[in-house]
Amino acid sequence: MRGIIENSEPLKLRPGENIALQHSILRTLLYFDIFRYPLKPDEVYKFLGTNSITLYDLHDAMESLVEKGHAYHHRGFYSIQQGEELVKRRLNGNDHAKKLTGFAKRRAALIGRFPFVRGVMASGSFSKGYMDEHSDLDFFVVTAPGRLWIARMMIVLFKRLFLFNSHKYFCCNYFVDTEHLQIEEKNLFTATELATLIPLYGAASYDRLMAANTWLKDFFPNFTPGTTEQVPEDRTRSIKALIENLLGGRLGERLANYFRKLTLQRWRRLYAAKYPADDFDIAFKTTVSVSKNHPNHFQRKILERYNQRLLDFSRNKFGMAELTDW
Repeated sequence: MRGIIENSEPLKLRPGENIALQHSILRTLLYFDIFRYPLKPDEVYKFLGTNSITLYDLHDAMESLVEKGHAYHHRGFYSIQQGEELVKRRLNGNDHAKKLTGFAKRRAALIGRFPFVRGVMASGSFSKGYMDEHSDLDFFVVTAPGRLWIARMMIVLFKRLFLFNSHKYFCCNYFVDTEHLQIEEKNLFTATELATLIPLYGAASYDRLMAANTWLKDFFPNFTPGTTEQVPEDRTRSIKALIENLLGGRLGERLANYFRKLTLQRWRRLYAAKYPADDFDIAFKTTVSVSKNHPNHFQRKILERYNQRLLDFSRNKFGMAELTDW
């Protein structure tokens, strides 16, 4: 990144240029550069922090950034780093993710068979269209209200007993119930994760999730939710319906509360000493309606790295923190 900073000219205003748009593009490219992920123009548009622009305006601003050496263009992809290796890496990761699409759908359908599961969406790197040898297949799960912890415990036990606790292709690390779909933490990281979710099971749950999180537009005003035309609806029948009926009363309430407390005790034993209390509560959210298990606390790490990149990039290029004013 030092080469980019040292060998590019200051971002000066030229006649007819939209500097605010160029700054917004740079912020988008800088965020995805944390993951070494160059973007196509339509992806830049989707994750742009500004709207009321045309694709022509976007293309013109991006080409201006390339001319000035603030961004680089290779084979239809834009990045703040020069070189084709990132593009090759992305294309290989995209190809691997495509090959896993059918498998991911089957995994989601399997998760959807568990009692009280109402919706399953792909998250993490797969939802960005990228997988490599280090990637897990992550899922975001929506459950019936008051029974989240029963659904989660059944899924965890299945993974431990039949998949030998493998996280590689069966990682369910975020659960919410249908009555608490709005994500509490509203920042660039959570907005990106929400905006890239891929609905795989329970179309109505995805639609309601998007409707409950309209704050996404504050970060990505050009964002539109994914289509659910080909996504199967949730069907509660046979053994799933029987178990839900059996656990629909006081017994279910007690079991859900027991599993929640048991899980929280385990997470505190394993991780509480590694995090300040506030960070632990975010990384291991354990409420009646939300379960989040993120041992590496990527949210904080990514946002800290992003803010530092904005600051370094701005100081070296502009002599001030222009890009951080967002």
